[in-house]
Amino acid sequence: MRNNAIRWWEGNFDGDLKNDFAVWRPSNGDWYVINSSDGTQRVQQWGTPGDIPVSGDFDGDGKTDFAVWRPSNGTWYIIYSSDGTQHTQQWGTSGDIPVPGDYDGDGKTDFAVWRPGQGNWYVINSSNGAQNTQQWGTPGDIPVPGDYDGDGKTDFAVWRPGQGNWYVINSSNGAQSTQQWGTPGDIPAPADYDGDGKTDYAVWRPGQGNWYVINSSDGTQRVQQWGTPGDFPVPADYDGDGKADFAVWRPGIGEWYVINSSNGVQQTQQWGTPGDIPC
Repeated sequence: MRNNAIRWWEGNFDGDLKNDFAVWRPSNGDWYVINSSDGTQRVQQWGTPGDIPVSGDFDGDGKTDFAVWRPSNGTWYIIYSSDGTQHTQQWGTSGDIPVPGDYDGDGKTDFAVWRPGQGNWYVINSSNGAQNTQQWGTPGDIPVPGDYDGDGKTDFAVWRPGQGNWYVINSSNGAQSTQQWGTPGDIPAPADYDGDGKTDYAVWRPGQGNWYVINSSDGTQRVQQWGTPGDFPVPADYDGDGKADFAVWRPGIGEWYVINSSNGVQQTQQWGTPGDIPC
């Protein structure tokens, strides 16, 4: 996983409510996108070697913006899709993990980082510019922000690899919840697989390529074999049915493998080269 952070693979760059195939190339800072709406291909230079891609909808227009976070100076660099303007925000320090999300529920992605050494989250609310700090997690945890309670706001959440426990603070009422799901060596892959508007607990097991999901709608557990050791899990809604699809990206050949949740059809798309980061 890139930088031990979970995301977020959802990149709807053309605003059609389907995830686009997209990669960021660290060697030259170029973004390569296939628009799901019409199949056209786009290239955008944005970022430099050492940056971390942090795509999100920072301007609230329903489209994913090109964005990177620079660990060396803790600065975010964004191109708004709404008007093409460029924006910069200093937020975070070297060693932080970027965890962008909509923490205040205004439909815009907020600047946010998680500091592993102390387990603190630092967020700038896009709605009013207020800065928010929350202690949640311990060194060694993996941040897994998502909307686990379905209130339209991103919740503070971490996954603890040593025991496979998820720890979540529900933004709707401040309640804290714990869920055991996964084992050491798994990769957390939270997403809304059942389409109920809530993030589901999910992990992908590299050794066997199995996905393990707890549906938040009814608590049922699902297992799906999809992928092989060395793949990157990239769950997102590629077919536009409101549910996350099981998907992996294979770094060695740059191919995407997706099972459409709408009809079970399997699709393959070559997009990217070794060394790229799926976005």
